[in-house]
Amino acid sequence: MMRLFMRVAESDSLSAAARSCGLSPASVSRQINALEQELGVRLINRTSRRLALTEIGQLYRERGSAILSQLDELTDRVSQHQASPHGVIHVHSRVSVAEHFVIPVLPSFLSAYPDVRVNLWLTEESRDLVENNIDVAIRLGNLDEPQLAVRKIASGDPRILFASPAYLSARPPIRCPEDLRSHNCLSWPLDGRFEDGHAIWRFKNNDQNQEVRVRGTVQINNTNLLVHLALAGLGIVLLPIWTVADHLSAGRLQRILPDIDVTPTIFDHQIYAVFQRSSYTPRKIRAFIDHLVRANRSAMPAHYDWDQDTVINDFK
Repeated sequence: MMRLFMRVAESDSLSAAARSCGLSPASVSRQINALEQELGVRLINRTSRRLALTEIGQLYRERGSAILSQLDELTDRVSQHQASPHGVIHVHSRVSVAEHFVIPVLPSFLSAYPDVRVNLWLTEESRDLVENNIDVAIRLGNLDEPQLAVRKIASGDPRILFASPAYLSARPPIRCPEDLRSHNCLSWPLDGRFEDGHAIWRFKNNDQNQEVRVRGTVQINNTNLLVHLALAGLGIVLLPIWTVADHLSAGRLQRILPDIDVTPTIFDHQIYAVFQRSSYTPRKIRAFIDHLVRANRSAMPAHYDWDQDTVINDFK
């Protein structure tokens, strides 16, 4: 009867509530009367033209809505406990992160869970999960967003400076971060903060931190295009080492200042899955993140308490 009362309260009409429930108005009226008699209070004031909730009726509606929501979640959780994951997972990622940490494991995931479909949205900037209906975002670096749950899916690799041999042979040598000021540094535009074309690169050497303001002729928010320009000999680029590992091995690119840690943002090179913090995470999302973890860190699986949305032991 609580659900029927909610339908009446939402409809402001016994007839409308009756139509939506497939009942007669008389049947709806009898059940509402029975509910009021059971509770010993009047929930609805009735006139010939409209219905109006009493003060206690409004309270019953507010509290009842929360109770029914929890009941629906519990029912879904219990039913899905035995069911295999199914439905669409909306995933967001940067292109390069998806290429290295998501795309390679999709075939095995979809084979293991044939009732799941993945909607993969690729952009070079982060997107708000709620506003964009994103179930899971794969991100480089642990951003400070306490409203989200975070799970590490891969250790990642450090960011490095690199350029083509042709570029380096024609320019002054680079022996320390300060030398970069006289070089063409191709950077990633950070949310329009450096509209004049410069960037701030941060260095850490023996616990000594240093920031260097660098400039370049091009800024691009795309990893592959920055790599392409570096291969063409245009300048120096700062990206995660996994984006250019093959080019480094083949000698098409050379690493610069290999003994110094460098980053354009924060010194966190991990790959994370972020998702809405909730008392219950749907099975399809659990399965997807678990699969990413197993595939990318098979030697060191994470132990995770899904009910608390916290990493228990994440193997640094």
